[in-house]
Amino acid sequence: MTWIILGIIGFYAVWAAFIAWSFTGIKKEARIVYDAARQRGEFPADEPYEPFEKAHIRTSVLRVSIYRWLACLTATIVMPLAVWLFSSIWVKLYYFNGANDVFAEGTLIHSFYLAVTTMASLVLVAGIYAHRYHKGRPANFDVEWAQEKAPDPATLNSWGVSEQ
Repeated sequence: MTWIILGIIGFYAVWAAFIAWSFTGIKKEARIVYDAARQRGEFPADEPYEPFEKAHIRTSVLRVSIYRWLACLTATIVMPLAVWLFSSIWVKLYYFNGANDVFAEGTLIHSFYLAVTTMASLVLVAGIYAHRYHKGRPANFDVEWAQEKAPDPATLNSWGVSEQ
């Protein structure tokens, strides 16, 4: 059992390392895109790079990778808990109803509802992460870039001028 758990942890660690490696690639890509756009004259030469980089990273495919990793990690934790909870309730109901052999653990009806519970927990996890991804997803690079370039409202004085 220990080797299985270590294998699962190792799998998630390797996957996280791949996401970190992708992050460095996207940062390099942001610099290349920024330099190319500046050379073409798409924006002034004194345009700062940091807001461009942050907007590029935020609107990149990296967000999908992170959400997939988190959803799989959550499902890995939720699935055994769902099976445990379902089986605990099933056993309590089994003895509450007089221990009828038709409803014993391992029978076809128990296995069917266990499979339904497992699928429902997977759909729940996927639905939660899909909702969060689509609800908070920055879809437009230009909008994100404009927001990054805008001064932070906390740093504005009473006349609306940045104090930085």
